Amino acid sequence: MEALTPDKIPRAQQVISILWPSFICAIVASGIFFSAFNPKELIPFNLDIDISPLAAYSIGFLLFWILAIVSSMGTLYFTISNCRVLRKQGN
Repeated sequence: MEALTPDKIPRAQQVISILWPSFICAIVASGIFFSAFNPKELIPFNLDIDISPLAAYSIGFLLFWILAIVSSMGTLYFTISNCRVLRKQGN
C-alpha cells in the first residue's frame, strides 16, 4: 500500500478536516461564552439595536466558527508544509 502524502489527500477530505473540528469548537465556545454573557449586554456604546437573542446567538456562533476555521486552516497548512520539508530531507 502506497503512503498517503499531503499532495495526494483529496480536497474534500482537507475541507472536511477543517470544517468539522472547527464546527465542534464553535459549539463549545458558543455554549461557554453565552452561558457567561447575555447577548443584550454585549451591544457596545449603549446603542439601541433591536436584535433577537436567537440572532445574537447565531451571529456569535458564526464568528466563533470563522475563528476556529482560520485556526484549523493554519494547522492544516503547517502540517502539510512540514510533511513536504521532511519528504525533501529524505526522512
